[in-house]
Amino acid sequence: MRLGIDDELELLYKKAELEGEAIIRDRWTSGNYGCCSTRAPLIEKYKIKNESKEISLYLWGNQVVKVNPKNQRTTVNTEYESTNYEKKIIEWFVQKAQKA
Repeated sequence: MRLGIDDELELLYKKAELEGEAIIRDRWTSGNYGCCSTRAPLIEKYKIKNESKEISLYLWGNQVVKVNPKNQRTTVNTEYESTNYEKKIIEWFVQKAQKA
């Protein structure tokens, strides 16, 4: 089930399976940053860590969900206020990780 997820996330998940960690960086804000004419710094938009005991998804530097692939135990960070699209990403991630 794809849930309308971008292909870049599918590729990110596959890269994390192979390398243990994969990151997509983006700018938190577009345009100028602060009072200067410099661009906003790149930060982690999406990160997936695939370790032997758990697979984790990070959004904007926050760990939002972790799944233990052996017992299918899933822990969601309820303090992270996710957008509707991010909720779809979390649901997609949980489904992918539980199949691992």
